[in-house]
Parts: sequence; C-alpha cells; structure tokens
Amino acid sequence: MSINTVSNQNETKQGNNPEIKASSGGATQSTSTSSSDGNAATIKNDFLTLMLASIQNQDPTSPVDNNEFVTQMAQISQVESLEMMRANQAMSMIMMENLGIVQSAQLIGKSAMVPASEFEIDTDAIDGKIYLENTTEELTLEITDEDGEVVATIDLGSQETGDIAFTIDPDKLDLPPGEYAIKAKATDGEDTLTADTFIKAPIEKVHFVSASGVMMAELGNGLGTVSVLDISEVS
Repeated sequence: MSINTVSNQNETKQGNNPEIKASSGGATQSTSTSSSDGNAATIKNDFLTLMLASIQNQDPTSPVDNNEFVTQMAQISQVESLEMMRANQAMSMIMMENLGIVQSAQLIGKSAMVPASEFEIDTDAIDGKIYLENTTEELTLEITDEDGEVVATIDLGSQETGDIAFTIDPDKLDLPPGEYAIKAKATDGEDTLTADTFIKAPIEKVHFVSASGVMMAELGNGLGTVSVLDISEVS
C-alpha cells in the first residue's frame, strides 16, 4: 500500500509538470536540439540538468535504466572531444598562417628562381637556368616573340648534366620591351630534346591561401603568382 501511495504521488507530481515528465524519455532529443549551437559545454550542461531531473522524479517502481545514462554520457563526451579537436585544429591553422606570413614576408625584395618558359622583358637583363638530365653536345636557347617567331638564339655549347646558367640581355640581343618565350634544345648526335627552363624574378608580394594552406608569391618579369613550393632558389 505504501508503495502505491508513493507511486501515485509521483505520478501526480509528474502530471502537473509536463517538462519533468518528458525529461526521462526526451533527454536524447533535448541533447540533439542543444547540439545545433555547436557548443559542447552547453550540450553537456543541458544533459546533466535533464539527467538529474529524471533521477529526482523517477518512478521508484520503474527506475530509469543506468545503462542508458552511461551510454548518453559517453556520447556527450565524444561530442565534447570532437568540439575540442576542431577548436585546436582551427587554432593551429591560425598559428601556422601567422608564422608562414612572418617568415615569407622576409622574401619580399629578394629574387626567386622558378620553372618558367614565358616572361616579360623591359630594359633590364633577365637571368635564368636550364636543367640538363644528360650531357649534351650542343645546347641552345631559342627566344620567340608574341607571334612565335624566333627573334634570338643563345648558343651555350657542350654541357654536362645539371644547372646551366644563362642571361637574356635585351640590349645585346636587340630585344624591345614585350612578352617572350624561351625553349632550351639539347642536341646529342641526331637526337634533339627539350630541357626544363627556369627564370629569376623579383618577389613583389606574398600571401597565404587558407583553403589550401599554401603560401603564394607574386613575381615580377611577368611571371605572375606561383606557390613558394615551386621556388627552387632565393637570392
């Protein structure tokens, strides 16, 4: 009899307070709703409040299953851990970006050697290099204008494997200001192959691309914007 009295009193209490009555069956739903704000601490606090309310107002004849609380607590802990990981990742990205900007700012005003075959020339000479994978009997550098016409040729003779430096002097080659392209030809017997060319240009500006996490450098001599990862030399 005493058990029935307690049970009836508890049911009456729950019936007068629909929020408490719904808490034991709706804890997961409330947690899901709270998670929409992305705040792990708020989610955890809301869950603990609901859990305590459920314990205080549970039916003694049919107590809430402890395993359910343990499972939900584990889920809340996972959500909280994920939120912390995301926050730490975001902070790390910001620190890396700031560090990269500070370090790359030191590049401004220096010259970078990058892979290129097209460039713009004004009045100053342009330096570059050719990379040879094999020795060659005859190495030549052809310079073409915007129309694709060969306007100058630099004979570099026989060369060994490695980097071969060259200079394009507009005064000596009688090249007016404009856009040009170069092609390195390595001849060995009857075989003629093309080789990779690099051009040196001043670094005018650097900026960080957050989406890719890559620092970009804006170069002079018409080379445009390149990744700092493509820079082979800085001087």
